[in-house]
Amino acid sequence: MAQLMWVVMDGMTYKVRVKSNEPFEESFRIEDGENNMILLNGEESRDVLGTYYDHTLSIEPDPRYLSDYDSFYEAISAPVDYHTITMPHGQTDMSYKAKVVSGSHKLRGKINGKRYYYGLQVQFQPLAPQREPS
Repeated sequence: MAQLMWVVMDGMTYKVRVKSNEPFEESFRIEDGENNMILLNGEESRDVLGTYYDHTLSIEPDPRYLSDYDSFYEAISAPVDYHTITMPHGQTDMSYKAKVVSGSHKLRGKINGKRYYYGLQVQFQPLAPQREPS
């Protein structure tokens, strides 16, 4: 059973259900800058820019709030540079500017003139590192 979750994006709150079998995934990348090099002694000298936390969110429509699912789909698929998204991180949340890497959903069927979808999976990547070297 999916649980109700509110997705906050660009200051708007969308009432959708988080899919219970694949609700949320967080991964990280530690990116290097252009000054990363191999020294004469063979040791690598890193130019660490910081840590980027990528997120994948899997949601499905709540039958009580079908318009929220539709509105979220339109907003997330808009041709814009980035969205400001709030995602779980540890025991807190993090808000950041993110580009949408990809997204997809499948049509389940039509009942009483309304379309129902199996759900939507969206992948986000931050525009800047969320953690930088100290």
